[in-house]
Order: sequence, then structure tokens, then C-alpha cells
Amino acid sequence: MKKVIAGIGSLLLSYGVVYYLVLPTLFNYPRLERMTQRFEFTDEALWMFVFLSLWLFYWQWVQRKFWNIYLYLFYSCYFLLLFIMLFTKARAYHSFNLNPFELYLNTAQQVSELILNIGYFIPLGCLYGFRASKTEAVVIALTTILGIETIQYVFYLGTFDIWDIITNFIGCVIGYQLCGLIKRRMT
Repeated sequence: MKKVIAGIGSLLLSYGVVYYLVLPTLFNYPRLERMTQRFEFTDEALWMFVFLSLWLFYWQWVQRKFWNIYLYLFYSCYFLLLFIMLFTKARAYHSFNLNPFELYLNTAQQVSELILNIGYFIPLGCLYGFRASKTEAVVIALTTILGIETIQYVFYLGTFDIWDIITNFIGCVIGYQLCGLIKRRMT
């Protein structure tokens, strides 16, 4: 019965995340909106990925054992989606911001993007937590994030923004901490 309730909870949470947070943000970028319209079932595929990720994670949590196939499939899909979000949303867009006082949260879109910038990097921080020490995780996370921001800037794919670096790093820290909780649970 608990698995059914967890399934319903995962279903509702994934529906809310995809339809009220992710898709409205995607549709603010014309290039991403066109990409999602090429495949008729993009929203359902995203919703199903989040739903299955959450529900299957719960099953593993209860069993106190991770399935390798789950990790491989989850991270394969995650890296594909992360690549799409980071490197295909802007076409020939180029900007640079190192002013930490220049944070705009005037609209719901800006707040959503801030939340998603944190959320997108939680799984990456969790991945680092499986093998890296705290110091190694910090160095790897910052190197990864700075690399992403540099690639976006150099290849005109987005903004090199201090707030992207801060929020992505916060996501990695949250993920690293969650991994510690998961590892304690699994032992």
C-alpha cells in the first residue's frame, strides 16, 4: 500500500514540477519551445521521467539498496536533459555578469529559473557524493560549473553569470548532502 501511495505522490509531484515549473520556463526560450514542439509527447516524456525517477527512488529507499540499472538510466537521461537545457536554449546569445548584486527576481519566470538552476544540479552533486570527499566535490563542482559557464559564453550559447555559478553550486551542495543521507540509509 505504501508503494501505491508513494506512486500517487510521485505522480502529483512530477505533474506539478513539469507543468508548473519546467515547461513554463522552457517556453520562455523560443529555441527550446520549437524543440519541444518537434516531438509531440515532450511534456509527457518529461513528466514520465520525473515520475519514474521519484517512484523508483522510493522503492530503492525502502529496500535500502540501489539498482545499478536505475542509476545508469537516470543519469543517462539526466545528462541528456541537462545538456539540452544548458547548451541549446539560446542561439547566438552572449553576455557576462560578475556582479553578485545584480539578481533580478521581479517576475515569476525569474524566480522559476532561480529554483530550476538549483534543482538541475542536485543530481550532479549527488553523483559527486558517491565517491568524492567534500573537498574533491567542491573542486569538481566548481570546475564543472565554471566550465559550463565558460562554454556558454565562448560559444555564444548563454550568459557567464555569477548567479548561475552560485545557484548551480548550491544545487551541487544540496545533492552532495542528500547523497550522504542516502548512503547512511543504505548501510
